[in-house]
Amino acid sequence: MPEPSGIALTPLEFASDVLGVKLWKKQEEVLSSLIEHRRVAVKSGNGLGKGFCAAVALLWFLHTHQDAAIALSTAPTFRQVRHVLWRQIHRLYRPNAELLGGKMLDTRWELADERYAMGLSAENADQFQGFHSPNMFIVVDEAEGVSDEIYEAIEAVMTSADPLLLLIGNPTTVTGAFRRAFYEERHLYHNITISALDSPNVLAEKTVFPGLTSAKWVEERRETWGEDNPIFRARVLGEFPDQAEDTLISLSDVEEAARRWASDQVEDPDGPDRSENQVVLAVDVARFGSDRSVILRRVGSRVLEIRTFRDMDTMQLAGWVAAAIRETCPERVCVDEIGVGAGVVDRLKEQGFPISGINVARRAKQDSLFANVRAEGYWRLRELFASGQIAIPNDHQLMGELTALRYSYDSQGRVLMESKESMRQRGLPSPDKADALMLAFLEPTNKTRLWT
Repeated sequence: MPEPSGIALTPLEFASDVLGVKLWKKQEEVLSSLIEHRRVAVKSGNGLGKGFCAAVALLWFLHTHQDAAIALSTAPTFRQVRHVLWRQIHRLYRPNAELLGGKMLDTRWELADERYAMGLSAENADQFQGFHSPNMFIVVDEAEGVSDEIYEAIEAVMTSADPLLLLIGNPTTVTGAFRRAFYEERHLYHNITISALDSPNVLAEKTVFPGLTSAKWVEERRETWGEDNPIFRARVLGEFPDQAEDTLISLSDVEEAARRWASDQVEDPDGPDRSENQVVLAVDVARFGSDRSVILRRVGSRVLEIRTFRDMDTMQLAGWVAAAIRETCPERVCVDEIGVGAGVVDRLKEQGFPISGINVARRAKQDSLFANVRAEGYWRLRELFASGQIAIPNDHQLMGELTALRYSYDSQGRVLMESKESMRQRGLPSPDKADALMLAFLEPTNKTRLWT
């Protein structure tokens, strides 16, 4: 393919000779591919410098096109545009401002009337209308979270030119345009995968490139999630998850819930007739030495606090729960009362606290659909994730537990959750945080529907 007119330096030459930065081999592969291919899609694990790479690419493109040129970047939210890619752009530009020239604003770099770069959020497709230039570069950051509507708007821009298109993201979705770039539409793209196992820090088992993923982080994630967990495949190996038929909650739904938490965009699952500020506490009580007791607090749809405790007897835990009740004044307090949990429930009731003891092994409200309360509660959780009515923090343990949950059907055709013993046999820890989350959103009235 012929080089676009006006290019004086390759991206690698620009990185080393102009910016003075050192790249590792996968970053070099991504940047080099922009010379040979018009569409490049990069799926990557966490902390591997893909955003840094995109920032170098955007600066390179505008610096080496001296005539009319436009570079556009986008991400799911404007916060991500400003605080992720454009923060990297500013860091690279600042020490080289005199050489690079132009005027650097918050999310815009102006070199001339027809030569500029700007960041747009992917929340409104209309923003992509009206851009025309013989030389264009479009960067889609956090590409897995960008809607098909935005990709359609980008395609409309591309019909009037032959721009470079770079998609970079974590492969956390099982549908959508980013995934299609590696499957149904892979003939249109040059595909690159960046695994944490390829990180120079992991290979050398020491810090070679500061800021890149470390061997310690990989081992911690392996221990927390397990190698078969879809979140390990996506965030460590840079591979799309396989959506098994018995997976209760998909990785993409979990990731979306974490994005909603960061962007504060979520509907109230308690309905318009209920207060959006309803405070609910949920307590999962540890049964075995390796398990954790968990106190989880939600306000409306948002999980605001998750506290864990190890090696704590029931009276000590009851004290912590009592303190949390006094501090937060919840409308409901749901405590797991199976086994040792009964002691926590009894102690709190003795002190006059309005506690709802929950035995998840008991008969479900809709017992023709669910084998027990645990299955019914988790199915409600599945619905909340699928419908966008829950927001959770970016908690590695919680997200790993949620994506590891499996379900089946009993002999009567009712939903049955995988037992904790079965999970231990798969090498997984007890889903203590997930259990607390399920208790926190357990529907007090019979509203759960069964979707298959």
